[in-house]
Formats: sequence, C-alpha cells, structure tokens
Amino acid sequence: MAELTLASWNIRAGLGRDFRRRPLRTIEVISALNADIVVLQEADFRRQPRLAALPAPDGWIGPFEVIDLTPDAVGLGWHGIAILKRPGIVVENIRRIDLPALEPRGAVIVDIIVKNHPVRIVGVHLGLLRSNRRKQITYITDRLAEMGKRPTIIAGDFNEWRERKGFETLPDWLRTHSPGPTFPAGRPLLKLDKVAMTRDIALLDSAVLGDPHARIASDHRPIRVRFHLTPAEEKVG
Repeated sequence: MAELTLASWNIRAGLGRDFRRRPLRTIEVISALNADIVVLQEADFRRQPRLAALPAPDGWIGPFEVIDLTPDAVGLGWHGIAILKRPGIVVENIRRIDLPALEPRGAVIVDIIVKNHPVRIVGVHLGLLRSNRRKQITYITDRLAEMGKRPTIIAGDFNEWRERKGFETLPDWLRTHSPGPTFPAGRPLLKLDKVAMTRDIALLDSAVLGDPHARIASDHRPIRVRFHLTPAEEKVG
C-alpha cells in the first residue's frame, strides 16, 4: 500500500509567539515533521521583493528539498506559499495562480510522482473574508477541472473556522478534513488549517502537532495527514 504523509504549517515568516523571529527554530520544527510533502504559508515576507523568511542553502530546508515555485528566483514560493519534498519525489508540473481578493492571494498547483503514484498538491492560503474565500475556492477548483483528473490534495491555511459554512462552492468531487484546532497556537480554538482531497484518495489518520517547539514557533500549530494513494485500478469517482 502506497502512502503519502503531508504536513502543512503557517509559519508566520518565522515569528514566534514570543515575538522573536528565529528562523532556525522554525527549521527545527519543519525538520521534525516526518512528512513526505510540507506545505508552508507565510514562508516569504509580505513586502516586495518578498524575500525568503527562512534560509534555504542550495535549495534545502533541513531534510527537505524546496520545490522552486518562484517566478523570479526571489523568496521561497508564491504569495508566501512554499512546498518542500523528500528526495526521490519527482515534480512533473508547476502552475502558479493569482486568486480573486481584496488582498493579494495566490495558490500553487504541483503535479508530483510519489512512490510511482501521480498526485496533485495544491498549496493555499485563503483570504480573511468569507466572501473572498468562496470565490477563491471556485477559482481554484475551476482551474483544477481544466487540468484533467488526477488524485488531488489541497492543503493550507483556509482561514475558515467552521466545518461547513464557507465551503458552499466546493464541488462534490472534493471533501474537506480538519485534524483539529490549530489557532491560536498557545490554546487552539479555531480549525483554520485543513486539507481537501478527491474521493480517490483515502484518509488514514491526521493530527495537530503540539510539541513545545511547535507551540512557540508560530501562531498556528502544524498539521500532519496520512493518505492512502489508491492504485489506478481501484480509483473511484
């Protein structure tokens, strides 16, 4: 059985709850995530030229290789979204999209091959307004529909704390999952960090990671989700 473990974390540009910007502390938490793919939000500073918030010598952060999502070789990603991978995972295609919003937002779509299975990873950091989030979900899923079928996982900071409200525009070929409250990191109350997946991917287990280092390194706690990648002959929907 082929499995994929994905982690997602809003790192707040390395600024911890102690109001200290300590990128090496953030990297220590990332290195311990024990995932195949890591989706980060706020990995670049907000202001132009949006420099990287974490050092990535030779394109590596801890044991992970940084997928080059930058259009201009500045920063780690696209609209602050960065995606890291374990060695051996093959990147086939990258697509960067701008999202409709009052504030600058974007998403990245990365087609990978992991353990001989094709998977599409979508990194998101949705807007603060629910009306914008609904539009952004529609825009992302419309782009995915244009690209053709592929087992797909959307991961990131959805900025939506409700389980159903706000997802009215999510098509029925996707389902959402929240591992639990992730914000604020000290005493989480809101389930902002989530995944959505196509129905040909099975969810095995998930967790919000609450070790002391993760609790202090950002205002969000990381999530980790384990999936079963269904062989082609077993795919449904």
